[in-house]
Amino acid sequence: MRQKSLLAARTGGAMSAVVLGSLLAAAPQAAAADVTCSTNVYKRTFYKNTSFSGSPVRTDCDSTISQSWSGSPVSGVPSNNFGVRWSVTRDFGSGGPFTFTASATDGVRVYLDGVRQIDMWHGTGDTARSTSLNLAVPSGKHTIRVDYVNWSGAAKVAYTYTPRISATYDKTKPLAPTGAKTAYNTTTRKTTVSWSANKEMDLASYSLYRRSVGSSTWTKVTTTTARSHTDPLVNPDDRTPYYYEVRAKDKAGNTSSGSTDTIVRPLPVVTSLTGTYDKATGKVTLKWPLNTEPHFDHYTVLSNDKVDGYWVWVPIGTTKGNTWTTGPVTADGEWGHYRVLVTNDGGTTTYNPGSLDATATNELWLDIPDGIAPAYAPDLTLGSCASGIQATATDYTPAPIRDFTGFEIERREAGTDTWSVVLHQGYDPRFAATATVCDPLPADGRSYEYRARTYDAAGNYSPYSELRAMTVPVG
Repeated sequence: MRQKSLLAARTGGAMSAVVLGSLLAAAPQAAAADVTCSTNVYKRTFYKNTSFSGSPVRTDCDSTISQSWSGSPVSGVPSNNFGVRWSVTRDFGSGGPFTFTASATDGVRVYLDGVRQIDMWHGTGDTARSTSLNLAVPSGKHTIRVDYVNWSGAAKVAYTYTPRISATYDKTKPLAPTGAKTAYNTTTRKTTVSWSANKEMDLASYSLYRRSVGSSTWTKVTTTTARSHTDPLVNPDDRTPYYYEVRAKDKAGNTSSGSTDTIVRPLPVVTSLTGTYDKATGKVTLKWPLNTEPHFDHYTVLSNDKVDGYWVWVPIGTTKGNTWTTGPVTADGEWGHYRVLVTNDGGTTTYNPGSLDATATNELWLDIPDGIAPAYAPDLTLGSCASGIQATATDYTPAPIRDFTGFEIERREAGTDTWSVVLHQGYDPRFAATATVCDPLPADGRSYEYRARTYDAAGNYSPYSELRAMTVPVG
């Protein structure tokens, strides 16, 4: 028991060894607390052996591998016969050609994703030796591990990995920048674009481009090493929308494709407008996506009404919400027309043309059913088509007072009484009120008669058009 007592006294009373028969065996080392290192910083672990076995004596972070120890590197690790391991996982962006360089006394090994790339594993005494390796690193995230052992004497180790920036070797384009965002200032009427840091290690610069919506020509705004820029262009009226994109360039001169185009609308816009008519209350409820732009202020809701004999857009209210319920609307069987405008915090409002706009996303054409049949018959024309007779029905009623939702065309053989429906089709009220069909018929010289009518949402039909007749030539 005297050996145990002496050992306990030397360690301040803590038991660090046990007696197994006549042999003295070291107790297992307590596991070092794990650490989390910053992005692209190595995790470093120290071992008191050269096999990297057991729990590490110490774990910390190391920004670079460049060490020279003349004795014990850290407390608890011997001066000789110890091991140090570094590891880091980082994003190499598009990857490309790299140079791995290692210098060390005694043993050093370098791994990429677990595959050994550098192997210098023999004693050197106090004289360090070095080596370099050129290799291609694939795109994306990869793990580098460096194992170093010191058997005796001075302990020196260094390792670096650097991109090869010569255009002779580097033909890999950088990845397109990501995270592009825009912010529009309604006071200065200028746009600021920002984006995320590129993952490339050999990045040289970013270039910012702009083009107006509807144009295919990009204009370079600036080249910068920063990750944001305010376009000096002053938007003339707060209404002209532009696209922006960012491109990255590396030190070898390779240029990436553009980032995802980011559109800047100085005025927030209503991207879609829907509505329903409640027969019980006679009211129309409108809905649209709520704008979240920081420079959004409010909406103005309008209806297209007849005033002093003219159809004009009449404001019926303002709101910051994304729904609106009108007062009772007369069920006249015609189409109701509604529009929602946006005003930004600079006081500029969406352009509001006096006429109906068939392509506007902020405009709704809604049928207000009245249960009364459409009053007028459509026009009908006939012509030839590849397999028979082309029949076309057209209604020329002005858009604001159309009271139907679709067309029906019928056909019968001349001299008979039986009619067949060859077309029953709704139409988009935003565009021309017309419908056409190619009616397949045998080329046998027989004659056919056609008539057309319109129908409303309640299933009521207009009067028929005049009969039109046509003979199919003998094939």
